[in-house]
Amino acid sequence: MDNKENLSEIQEVIWNIAKYIKMYLDDNKIEYYMLGGTLLGAIRHKGFIPWDDDIDLGIPRKQYEEFINNVQKSLPEYLKLQTFRNEKSHHYYFARVVDTRHTVKRTGSIKERNEDIWVDIFPLDGMPNKYIERKIHMFKLLFTRMMYHISCFDKVNLKRPNRPLSERIIIKIVQITKFGQNSDMYKWLEKIDSTLRKYPYESSNWVINFMGQYKFKEMFPKSYYGKGQLYSFEDSELPGPVDADAVLSQMYGDYMTPPEEGNRNAHAVEYEKE
Repeated sequence: MDNKENLSEIQEVIWNIAKYIKMYLDDNKIEYYMLGGTLLGAIRHKGFIPWDDDIDLGIPRKQYEEFINNVQKSLPEYLKLQTFRNEKSHHYYFARVVDTRHTVKRTGSIKERNEDIWVDIFPLDGMPNKYIERKIHMFKLLFTRMMYHISCFDKVNLKRPNRPLSERIIIKIVQITKFGQNSDMYKWLEKIDSTLRKYPYESSNWVINFMGQYKFKEMFPKSYYGKGQLYSFEDSELPGPVDADAVLSQMYGDYMTPPEEGNRNAHAVEYEKE
């Protein structure tokens, strides 16, 4: 179905980016899945969540590397791939494809900043098959992620609703003490990268999108993803996990009931008109 007339201006730009990404992934037979709110939007709204302002896609690690190494030459000039290695202003671990013609103002962090409108591309990584080893690996990942976020604390979205109590406590401590705010962000990004690569996706029974918003709520048996299944999304279809119900139930609970307006989780952004 064609919902273009119901999309916001930001969503129209995002959907245009996503169609180019989809074309590349499909043409090159790269396995990929809708993640998080994008999957939720497909199941509950057959497209974007009305108040959402991005699309998240996940690619198994080996093919993710293939994507970031090769996609740029298949994109129109105004679309740019950004990673923390090829773009100094890109402070995120995961990759983005951005539309350089359209900008939003990020208003949720200590320092407001402008960013080109984006689609996020996350690597899907393996986790240890043994329980104790998995728990140790989870602790290492959590510590490294915390230190990375502290190192770029002025860019963290402090207006995000429904943060866990543990995160709110850490934020308050960092605000008061300034702990870790002068540490090297790129050192922590490289540490995250080397830690996530330790367990290959192909030989793991458990997989994770660790650098998404929900951390270990996005760790699932690999069978939940399977070979993927197509779901309606706006005027097209996008692949998602074969067991979308199990994924969404773990992440959101009663996912078919929209949250109250004050608890709707979106990026704090303002569209900058040209």
